[in-house]
Amino acid sequence: MTAIKTLLILLALSTTAACAATPELYRPGAAIFQAEPVTDFDSYRESVERYVDTNLVAVEGFEREQQVQWNLPYRLTPAGNCAGENRAGVLLVHGLSDSPFVFRDLARYLAERCIEVRTLLLQGHGTRPGDMVSARAEVWRQQVRHHFAALSADVDQAFIGGFSLGGALATDYALSDTGPRPEGLIAIAPAWELNGLSSYLWLAPVADAFGDFVEREPELNPVKYESVTFNAGSQIGEVISATQRRMARQDTLDTPLFLAATEADSVINLDYLVSQFQYRFTNPQNRMVIFRDMREPWSEIQGDGRIRFLNSYLPEANILEFSHQSLLIAPDNELYGLGAPLQRCLEPNNLSLDACRQLPEDELWFSAWHDNERPVFTSRLTYNPWFGKLAGAIGEFIRANASIGTP
Repeated sequence: MTAIKTLLILLALSTTAACAATPELYRPGAAIFQAEPVTDFDSYRESVERYVDTNLVAVEGFEREQQVQWNLPYRLTPAGNCAGENRAGVLLVHGLSDSPFVFRDLARYLAERCIEVRTLLLQGHGTRPGDMVSARAEVWRQQVRHHFAALSADVDQAFIGGFSLGGALATDYALSDTGPRPEGLIAIAPAWELNGLSSYLWLAPVADAFGDFVEREPELNPVKYESVTFNAGSQIGEVISATQRRMARQDTLDTPLFLAATEADSVINLDYLVSQFQYRFTNPQNRMVIFRDMREPWSEIQGDGRIRFLNSYLPEANILEFSHQSLLIAPDNELYGLGAPLQRCLEPNNLSLDACRQLPEDELWFSAWHDNERPVFTSRLTYNPWFGKLAGAIGEFIRANASIGTP
């Protein structure tokens, strides 16, 4: 009965969306970027820049050219003082509705420590929400395959990693039999299982036949879509199903894994991540970082020495808990960091944008996204106060699984 009610709601929403006027922001662009073999990263980036510049519908409040640059893929090579014969590199894959900007802080950290970093722009992203109407999971997979093959040809040890949807795509590739094998997998809040939504993802293709958008939100973020298409639900559901099948084919998986998540994640099912880490990924080099409220014990996994806990309840900073989106963002990030344009009131919880902006600074707290009332006024946390510790743990994981020259 619940599934039927959910379907009716989705159909009602989609019919409303289909009848409404469609501004340029919510229409697909004239062209969509495809997956092509990567023979030269600079040429690839130039072609993406031309595409983004042509198709981007800029959001207000930021220079258009700056928005183009923020959404582009990039390569950061190791610092000039790095030495040694072996070179390591990592391909990082961004999340749904996101862009390579999410890895900017981590990429700089790793490159300074002699690790090459490459990113890519997934089809449908970085331009306008309307381009997500026709994006396809198989194209995303092809993009990951092409870019990892190119990285593997240029470095001695190649790793793959991703955030959210990108974490699932990276996992799917790492466990597949296609192409070069990665030395290790880095999964940050990977979409292996969604919180409370997995039972309904099959409904998205049905609703997609009646309209394009689940919701059209005001677009305030120049590097991430707020509006959601039914097709996005279809495609991420397909990726999650494929990734779960990959993991289920073997009782144990020996691919070295670094996993990170926040206990308060409104998107990802943390219990599923922990169970896979503990019982399916068996490599002794595996490591996991969990951000959680340390006032409450978690006795079932407290004794696992491979799992590290970092406190997410930081009242001195008005932080109740960490959000899904905050994990990879440094406190000095130019868009999401402390005092940056998107740090305050980007996504208020049960509070209008205007009401949030009028709150005195000490009355606004930061948390994960919630649709229920909180004891204080909250907005989604956009940065990670423990970013340095997370980035350091990722760097240590790469070093433990590859011989990297040190400066």
